[in-house]
Amino acid sequence: MEKPAIHHLVVLQVKVIYCIAAAVGLSVIALLDFYTEKYNFALVAGTFASLLLLYAAYLLVHKKKQVSPFAEWGMTLCLGAFTIVGIQIDSFVAHWVYFFPIYVYFLFPFRMANYITVIYSVAIVFVVFDAFDSHIRLQLLFSYSACYAFSMIYAFINERSNMSLYSMINTDPSTHVYNEHQLHNNLRKEITRADRQRIPLMLVAIRPPAEWRNLKAENYEYHMAAAGRQIQQCMRVYDTCYRLKIDSFIIILPSSHASDAADVINNIQEKIHSHALLDQGDFKMAYVDYQPEDNNDSVIERVLAELDKDAQQNNDMDNDNANNGEIA
Repeated sequence: MEKPAIHHLVVLQVKVIYCIAAAVGLSVIALLDFYTEKYNFALVAGTFASLLLLYAAYLLVHKKKQVSPFAEWGMTLCLGAFTIVGIQIDSFVAHWVYFFPIYVYFLFPFRMANYITVIYSVAIVFVVFDAFDSHIRLQLLFSYSACYAFSMIYAFINERSNMSLYSMINTDPSTHVYNEHQLHNNLRKEITRADRQRIPLMLVAIRPPAEWRNLKAENYEYHMAAAGRQIQQCMRVYDTCYRLKIDSFIIILPSSHASDAADVINNIQEKIHSHALLDQGDFKMAYVDYQPEDNNDSVIERVLAELDKDAQQNNDMDNDNANNGEIA
């Protein structure tokens, strides 16, 4: 299984565990509401618990696919509407207020969850001031603020961990540049940006020496790691480098022209020639500019074809020199 798929499963497992835990908690609330003869609230809590269990089962069945977020949005809107309207009907619903931010931060990305909870919090403040006296207002709003702050801090820490994990799984472990999966993701975004803003976009391809293929696996990866380090030192801050499965490198140069790509190639060549380990082989380098008719695959194929074209031209030149030497 590829690393991005593993990351998707980890995120999905967190959602499944949370849905089950939240369903158990809501089941307890439903039982308490039932014993206190709050049958309507018990029905609502039991319904939400059942929906969460069904959603957890749905996630497990479709664990290898991207799940539509409509179910999450539907339950969130229903829960928010229930708490806001329910408090105005019966103050007993107040304890549901604390459940909402925890629920949202677990099921939605951090930025989206922030937007949802801010809108919800503003509505809750108005509802609480309208439905309760001053003493209860302070208690309720203080408890809600503490729950909101805890949820946001926990979600922020979890978001930072996810970003670090995502960066790790989309990075080649030997060279510490991005892998081919990430290349397609980022290149798609850069193409969209280039089309919308009508700015140039360049791709540089670098092929390590063919002689490295004869090295042992550990030695080969050591050479690739050294090449990756030298390439990264020659890139600009906003350039990104990727290692393909065919063990060539591609650099994306946003907002760049052919002269910028040529400068990057010259810098890389100087770095390689100054490195004792890398100066023992012939690196092939080429660049192409993005054209409006290109897509991800076509622009990558074009820059790799340029590498083959340069290699063929060098072979022809070597053959001509050899023939001239024989004639002489």
